[in-house]
Amino acid sequence: RSLLINKGLLNFMPSMTLWWFLLSVCNMAAPPSLNLLGEISLLNSIVGWSWLTMISLSFLSFFSAAYTLYLYAYSQHGKIFSGVYSFSGGNIREYFLLFLHWFPLNLLILKSEVCLFWI
Repeated sequence: RSLLINKGLLNFMPSMTLWWFLLSVCNMAAPPSLNLLGEISLLNSIVGWSWLTMISLSFLSFFSAAYTLYLYAYSQHGKIFSGVYSFSGGNIREYFLLFLHWFPLNLLILKSEVCLFWI
């Protein structure tokens, strides 16, 4: 989809902005997500194989996180597209669906931390 059309969603649906932020945080491997554990494990395993590959993977992870922040900021802030005339507060099923995508991702990191703690 075009980012120009989706610009200004913070003014349009503020409650959906929170979910967009939480899913963006999980995408860029911030601490409450399982993606962080995966990237740390990947970097640890790559160190023993090749330092050059580890450095390039670190740059790729950084630019991926930077692009995710740019995508979030560009889509949520700014003037709303003039072609959007309706307003929707969202249904409970939409928020429940987003919760069911976000919660298991963060529940798995808690399970893995407990397993790593006992080892």
